[in-house]
Amino acid sequence: MLLKFPIDQDGQHILKSGNTHFAMLKQRNKADKRTLFLKENVMIFVLSGYKLLHFDGGTVKVEAGSLLLMKRGFYIMSDFVEDGLQFKSLLLYFSDEQLRRFLHKFNYTTPVQGATADYLTLPITPLLEAFREQYLSYFSQEPVNLGALLSVKLYEVFLLLLASPQRNTVLAFLQQIVYAQPQDIAFIVKQHLFQPLTLAEMAKLSGRSLASFKRDFQQQYQSSPRRWINEQRLSYARTLLETTSQQVAEIAMNCGFESSSHFIRIFKQTYGITPSHIRAKKAII
Repeated sequence: MLLKFPIDQDGQHILKSGNTHFAMLKQRNKADKRTLFLKENVMIFVLSGYKLLHFDGGTVKVEAGSLLLMKRGFYIMSDFVEDGLQFKSLLLYFSDEQLRRFLHKFNYTTPVQGATADYLTLPITPLLEAFREQYLSYFSQEPVNLGALLSVKLYEVFLLLLASPQRNTVLAFLQQIVYAQPQDIAFIVKQHLFQPLTLAEMAKLSGRSLASFKRDFQQQYQSSPRRWINEQRLSYARTLLETTSQQVAEIAMNCGFESSSHFIRIFKQTYGITPSHIRAKKAII
């Protein structure tokens, strides 16, 4: 199952103002591995335990006392705890637009050279440690002007990161988030066709506004993105129905549909029969 963050869920410790998610305090009592889709960029302070990021080329370990910067996108991650302890981390979310305003306000727009990975790990300086401890207090004492205060705190942590010994590496990472060229639409669609992403989320991954994504997609595929993507997903779903014993709900999820009822409805609209009817015909044969 794909988990999307930030999102409102019962049991989470969240700092939020209006529709803007600023932070989450995450606690876990046992090791857990999951696939995540980050809808926003995030910085993670690991407080106890350690986190693993799994990539095709290997695994990255981030321990307590470290800071992890991650661009929006897909990640396979594991949280680990020592016996008798909890995994605990503080997540601070930030959008491209929030970061863009910061870089312009403090004149950090002159390009610097640096790594272009989707993540960056850093040791925590004493100033960042003090920032972290003060930020944690807001989960137990939320001031009336929380949104305005946390917007300022976001600028504060950016400034502290840029005052660290890794200044140029951090600045290159932040600049790349804001100023990176839009990615090829065909690559984005191929990578994420069968993930349950909205068009807005796919557009953000490509570095475009939703309107620009729809326009560029139409030019490249001579079709609207919603129509073309549904056609590909439904075609693959029909193949799975005819060649595997997977349940209809499982096929819907594997083809990028979050709702089985929605999958069944548009499948019938497209093919004139339900997925169960195809499965029944397969059983007779």
